[in-house]
Amino acid sequence: MSSRLAFYLLGPPRIERDSVPIKMDRRKAIALAAFLAVTGESQRRDSLVNLLWPEYDSSRGRAALRRTLHALRSTLGGDWLVVDRDQIGIDANIAPWVDVDRFHQHLATCETHGHPTSKICPTCVAPLTEAVALVRGDFLSGFSLKDSINFDDWQLFQAELLRRELSDALQRLIRWHGAQREFEPAVGYARRRLALDPLGEPAHCQLMRLYAWSGHRSAALRQYEECVVVLNDQLGVPPHRRRGGSRRPSCPPNTSPSSLPGPRPSSSKRSPSRCPSLSPARTNSPSWTGTWTRP
Repeated sequence: MSSRLAFYLLGPPRIERDSVPIKMDRRKAIALAAFLAVTGESQRRDSLVNLLWPEYDSSRGRAALRRTLHALRSTLGGDWLVVDRDQIGIDANIAPWVDVDRFHQHLATCETHGHPTSKICPTCVAPLTEAVALVRGDFLSGFSLKDSINFDDWQLFQAELLRRELSDALQRLIRWHGAQREFEPAVGYARRRLALDPLGEPAHCQLMRLYAWSGHRSAALRQYEECVVVLNDQLGVPPHRRRGGSRRPSCPPNTSPSSLPGPRPSSSKRSPSRCPSLSPARTNSPSWTGTWTRP
């Protein structure tokens, strides 16, 4: 019976065999394994040389690839690789488990539910929850190759794509749990979404609204103050300036949890008749002039 090889790439890279971490000393071997695992396709040797050793000529690059491939097969075993004179790839019959693939499979499941990908239905909740749980950080977080700009560019592209996909999945889960008045998970997902883009004022505003709706008035005010500090320190601008010259964030609008996209919450769940009202006296940020109410 063949052993199970697993690639954890959504965060600091880790490779396991039968749930036991494998130590790999060669960074080029890690990069090669990650690239083959994510692409899932056979790659020409010359393409791999250009990816990992762009400064080398063909002869020197192919020699470096042979040494790296030998190290990779010695460490991980070669049963999952298909290698010939021109190409290197993964055997589809015994391919390793890859968290990036599993993440995309969960997202793809939601595309079969008959609604736009920006929406969420009850059947979407489980696969989306499992998808975001797979993500421990940015793609190959903390890993880079100093002498390969081509690999770094590919890694950056993958990281940005996965970050956007994660943000969309988190947004859908926030809307679902907010509509159900399940504010604890909604806040947790909103904090994760904000961490993806700390300069995104809409993400700050979304978290403020959730705190307010759940009755955590002081947390909402602290989040507003954090938004002001971050925007001022990093961008040198205040929160969104409204018409009329007053400075206040572009949130929260006069909305309630029931206005969020998603199914109507059960009538057995009591909703507050009024969201907390926030006044300047409650915060050190005098530019706050908004009041949060239900329509």
